[in-house]
Amino acid sequence: MKHFEHEEDFHSKDRKQFRKQRKLAQKTDRSQFKKSDQDSPIEKPMEGLQRGRVIAISGEGASVDFGDKISLCSLKGLMKKKISKVKNIIAVGDWVKVSDEGGAIAQVEPRFSHLSRSDISGRKEQLIAVNIDQAIIIASIGSPPLKPALIDRYLIAANKGAMHPLIILNKIDLFETSSEDEKLRYREFISAYEPLGIPIVSVSTHTRIGIEALSHLLQGKTSVFAGQSGVGKSSLLNACFGLKLKTGDLAIKTTKGSHTTTTATLIPLPGGGYCVDTPGIRSFGVWKLCVSDLKAHFREITAVGENCRYRNCAHQEEPACAVLKALATGEISTLRYESYQHLVQEIKNTSKYTTWR
Repeated sequence: MKHFEHEEDFHSKDRKQFRKQRKLAQKTDRSQFKKSDQDSPIEKPMEGLQRGRVIAISGEGASVDFGDKISLCSLKGLMKKKISKVKNIIAVGDWVKVSDEGGAIAQVEPRFSHLSRSDISGRKEQLIAVNIDQAIIIASIGSPPLKPALIDRYLIAANKGAMHPLIILNKIDLFETSSEDEKLRYREFISAYEPLGIPIVSVSTHTRIGIEALSHLLQGKTSVFAGQSGVGKSSLLNACFGLKLKTGDLAIKTTKGSHTTTTATLIPLPGGGYCVDTPGIRSFGVWKLCVSDLKAHFREITAVGENCRYRNCAHQEEPACAVLKALATGEISTLRYESYQHLVQEIKNTSKYTTWR
């Protein structure tokens, strides 16, 4: 790529041609991958580095566990300059190589799994946790209300990130005092989601129903607790393992939880295993959500949709729509159908061209 020594040299050239040359040079330039590209092998590993695991990230740096000590480390300069669509270069759960001088992270090892979401701009992927065996998706009964559509988003993200998902329905002790609508929603959720083959455990930290079963599922595995604010993620970890993580109360006026956990943290569990306790969220955008993701996750809708009259049936108001017929007869769950349509609309809003078959 040609460099211009003076500003007037640049303005004397064709701007469009210059931009084309610059893009071509960026595509063929491999220097940006020398130390930090997850997909490209490092031919000459740096010597004299310590290996550790990132257990937390803050504004001051990354806390790295080396086995015998935990140190606050920084990112090496060249890693900060890496061009990537990932918002954060490192994440909780990363195995990294750290230089002795200044405790700077010089390398990040390849990841075998990850949980991520779209950042607030929708243009970059935000890593929540990496190198995780299972995603523990936590919802609650009534307070805050059960949100199947949010659970579907987590399930799709877990599948895209190569993690085994589990669904935990917390606060089951509130079931008897819940409204009839909430009870019906819970029963319909169980009926619709059990056939997916995903383990579902109803628990309560107050009565300890299901706590032993949840503890057993976490033993010896590295898990990430994910869910909206106020569902009781930290409380469940406390109940399962006698930890003393900070917990908060639900805001009564909004029925939304407060962000008691402010940063994701990798926590060693008594008896073996780890768990990442993450801050609660109120919305979750799946990174690069596409049609194939919906077809894979909503298998019952995809299968029935093959019988629709029109090839590009949206399953909304079309005549002879097999999905709408199955919805009317109860063959397809209303909860699943509503979640599906929300995600379909999200894809249409972010993509100019959408082909459904």
